[in-house]
Amino acid sequence: MTKKEYIAEIADSIDKLRLYEKELNITEYNETEKKIFWTICSTVAKFPKCNISDVINHSKLSRSTVYKTILLFEKNSLISLHRSGEDKRQHLITIITD
Repeated sequence: MTKKEYIAEIADSIDKLRLYEKELNITEYNETEKKIFWTICSTVAKFPKCNISDVINHSKLSRSTVYKTILLFEKNSLISLHRSGEDKRQHLITIITD
């Protein structure tokens, strides 16, 4: 694939991502918040469980930034948090799909 073809493919992917953001109603969030949302989506899709530490590790963002954003997402009904049955210190993240 040529460099021009890569650029065209990347542009197409960005357009699709922006469409998904609109459909998921996350366009009003800033880029850091969107990165956290996409990290949650990716983690939930790849692993059986997703907790706050997973999001911090995969996003490479600070604990405070991730935690504040997760609370915002929970308040806005994008995700839900619940305590792990195995480890009460752990909060598991579920994406609300309704």
